[in-house]
Amino acid sequence: MKKILLLCLPFLIAVLAGCSSSKLTTSWVSPQAQNEGKHFNKVLVLGLLSNRNRAAKVNMETFLANDLKTIGVSAVTSTDLYGPMAFRNMSEKEAIRSLKGNDIDGIITITLIDKNSSRQFVPGYWGAYPFWGYYNFYGPYMWGGGGYYERTTSYYFETNLYDVENHGKLLYSAQSETVDPSSPEKLGNDFAKTIVNDLKYKNLIR
Repeated sequence: MKKILLLCLPFLIAVLAGCSSSKLTTSWVSPQAQNEGKHFNKVLVLGLLSNRNRAAKVNMETFLANDLKTIGVSAVTSTDLYGPMAFRNMSEKEAIRSLKGNDIDGIITITLIDKNSSRQFVPGYWGAYPFWGYYNFYGPYMWGGGGYYERTTSYYFETNLYDVENHGKLLYSAQSETVDPSSPEKLGNDFAKTIVNDLKYKNLIR
């Protein structure tokens, strides 16, 4: 039994590593945009995350911009165009003027709206013991394997698409959940695929 588990372990690790940790929870599309679709000359991807989450911000912007390019949308990150302090100390008029000066007519913002941590006990695994020896509450093996507490952290993001040319009208809003990303790169990759797949499904941008 142990030999089989050991042989399967590399395969399981590979499968788990390839699984997405992100899922869409809800999304909304403006009726006008849904009926007509929208062509943008250039879309700015702007992560509205704190400085301590800069690695996540950069990766989320980069992966989302790159995935938008794969469906034919010209996209640029705010970090590349404006640096890490994009739009700080700018008025709305100054920001709009700067966007239009860079031929940007669409903005996708990413905001962390919630974070939740939970903990659950995972019992140890003892192998192929007889039924009663494994399940008997008074047996010597009950929880005897030690087990461990597993902490799970979920991050909840809101992603909005605005039409700069139409007075900043909101065209799309989505909320997604990312669970236990193993790295900022994994977070950015999974998040981007979730959002772009939804945009493609809704035929929102072209």
